[in-house]
Amino acid sequence: MPNWFFCLQFRLIAGFALVLALALSSVSLYVGYAARQETDRYRQEVEEARAARVEQVISRYYAARQGWTGLQPTIEQAASLYGWRIVVNDRQGRTIADSHQGFGPLRPGHRRGDRSLPIFLRGNQVGSMVVTPVEVPEVAPEPPLSRLVSATNHSLLWTGLSAGAIGVLLVSLMSRHLLAPVRGLSAAARRLGQGDLSQRVSASRRDEIGELGRTFNSMAAGLEKAEEQRRSLMADVAHELRTPLSNIQGYLEAVRDGLLQPDTTTIETLQQEVQHLARLVEDLRLLALAESGALALQLQPDSLEEVLRRCVEAVRPRAEAKGLGVNLNIPAHFPLVQMDRTRVAQVVGNLLDNAVVHTPGDGQVTVKAEIVGALARVTVTDTGEGIPAEELAQVFERFHRVDPSRSRATGGAGLGLTIARQ
Repeated sequence: MPNWFFCLQFRLIAGFALVLALALSSVSLYVGYAARQETDRYRQEVEEARAARVEQVISRYYAARQGWTGLQPTIEQAASLYGWRIVVNDRQGRTIADSHQGFGPLRPGHRRGDRSLPIFLRGNQVGSMVVTPVEVPEVAPEPPLSRLVSATNHSLLWTGLSAGAIGVLLVSLMSRHLLAPVRGLSAAARRLGQGDLSQRVSASRRDEIGELGRTFNSMAAGLEKAEEQRRSLMADVAHELRTPLSNIQGYLEAVRDGLLQPDTTTIETLQQEVQHLARLVEDLRLLALAESGALALQLQPDSLEEVLRRCVEAVRPRAEAKGLGVNLNIPAHFPLVQMDRTRVAQVVGNLLDNAVVHTPGDGQVTVKAEIVGALARVTVTDTGEGIPAEELAQVFERFHRVDPSRSRATGGAGLGLTIARQ
């Protein structure tokens, strides 16, 4: 089937046309029925009014003549005006006058449209009148009222067709205007799927389409940022791996060329570079597990005080060598905490390492634990220079360092806080 058949604009127009056709058909049927009913009622009222006038004429004639003498010409004249056959009977039922004497005797009610009316004079019935329609060629025919119904239906039909055409045109224009952002969104999504992550659409409208555009822009921005992070990650990983590998390669080439002796010092240097490389690979593995949700926490009741004390004691030699004081502030009889001992130690150890590196001599590093509601909160504070305000939004990004140096010795690979957050 053609593609336009599945187009939303075509379906909107087709749906509107169908609803309009049903509405016009219903209105046409109702109006036609009501017009026929009203026409029949009007025709009946006209016939009754004419018969009443003829009855008045005959009654006045009887009163003026004091009898029925000479009534025949009057009856014939009245009958010729309306195309009727009029028969007048006296009180005994004898025929006094018949506008169509050659038609034979008239039996009231033997034809549709027959009427039998009494003739009164000053409240007393002096006779009766029977009226029935007949075909009289010499009488000019009246235009049938059915023409009114037909004209009404034709007018309604043409009005409906005109209104339908105008309505379809307006719906076409409106749907084209309303669906233009959807077409733009579809084209942008197609180009986005082909790899152009810079695609954005106009989202200035306040309706659902505008909300859809804003959602698309947010999704595109997220994808673009994720792609930038992926590329940055690849570059950073390559950079971080290149340094220890280059060092190892340089030492091995020097040993091969006889520039260095494979003594204990050289072997220890190579071992440090390998350990450096192993830690980086392990950090990347942990980060990948954490971001994929595959890093399960082994939660169980444990002593937070013991974990914090071991973390403090682990950094104390380096801190004291730098002239720093390291303090642990934790209330006595601190309750057991539902936690993963290894991961909590990893997070606190990372924060303490950063604090020791970035706190100048004679400074203080404090670890504080407290109960907040149903949670235990651990805070690591120091008297260092702090994190610049413009860096706060990026400190948890992978491979980001406040220190612009790329050396791992001045702040690690930049994965610690990212792993801690995960």
